[in-house]
Amino acid sequence: MIAWQLGTFAVGTFLLYVASTIVFDAVHFALHRCIASRLRILRIVGAPHAVHHAFLGPDLRFDDQLTWPNIWAHRTPEWLVQLGATACAAPVLPVYCVACVAAVHTTIFVISVAQRGKDANHKSFRTVPSTSSIFVGPAYHALHHAYPDRFMSSFVKLFDWIAGTGCQLHGKRIVMTGASGAFGEPFRRLLERGGARVTSLKFGDHWTYDDYTRVDHALAHADILVLAHGAKGPAAMQANCDSFVALIERFLARHPDAQIPVEVWAVGSEIEAHPAWGNAELQRYLESKRAYARHAWRYYRDSRFTYRHIVPSAFRSAMGPGLISGRTAARAALFFIRRGARYVPVTYTGIAFVNYCKFLIARARPLTAP
Repeated sequence: MIAWQLGTFAVGTFLLYVASTIVFDAVHFALHRCIASRLRILRIVGAPHAVHHAFLGPDLRFDDQLTWPNIWAHRTPEWLVQLGATACAAPVLPVYCVACVAAVHTTIFVISVAQRGKDANHKSFRTVPSTSSIFVGPAYHALHHAYPDRFMSSFVKLFDWIAGTGCQLHGKRIVMTGASGAFGEPFRRLLERGGARVTSLKFGDHWTYDDYTRVDHALAHADILVLAHGAKGPAAMQANCDSFVALIERFLARHPDAQIPVEVWAVGSEIEAHPAWGNAELQRYLESKRAYARHAWRYYRDSRFTYRHIVPSAFRSAMGPGLISGRTAARAALFFIRRGARYVPVTYTGIAFVNYCKFLIARARPLTAP
């Protein structure tokens, strides 16, 4: 009985803490909308929060002259919002749960003041590492200061998942392969509609399996590399694995000290998790996709950059039939990416979810020279 009560107390306290931080995330989002509003009255409402972004600027450096204005204009209101949200639970939760969460918020606030605003979530980074936790840490929050209208969450990433603010597209420079394909063409248009500048790399014109040197200039000036090309037949391994690795490694070699981690988005396939059903051509395709998936396992865990693995069910293209169009697959992929997904299941079969388990435990294939 005591164990049950302690467990209920722990779960209730944790969920209330999470809920109170999400309430602040919503207020936080609203303040940013006020800052960018055309209405002067709303800009006045949002102006105090702008002090916080001047305190830790988009270059991720602190302005110590704004230490106390930041505490009064940002940290104190944040604490009060969280206390208010916590107090609202008093009619439905035991008072000791509410008191415990209020005490936690107050303790964190006091520590933040003692640290002069440079608390656990506010660090100055020369190079921001890539992270994949469901919890917000200093690296994730640093992205919010680099891109103030994105990455709004403060403790768990639920608000960004709901609002679609877990990825920055506007102003990003994207280099993309397969941009004229059934998936690539609508995906390119969606990226451009989101404010990104997309440069297409065409096989034969900009690169071949024997020569990647002509892509170096484009890769050096890109923030995101999207790999959406592919092939079946005798060239499957070169198209679906070897060229992916070669392009990714060349891209990373040109951004060794990027302050904000560069990104790679690569299109895989559900065939990573299901058999070829005795089809020889499909077997060759399967082997190439699974060979690359072993590289993807390593990239997914690499803190130097953000890797996103897009796993679609079959869609209609020159490579074969499918139950959905490439346009539908592209929209679904971007829906998840906007919410911060790094494994992107674009599925109507459910196999992509099964593949996620296999994807997590696959062993990395040793690198070969591009």
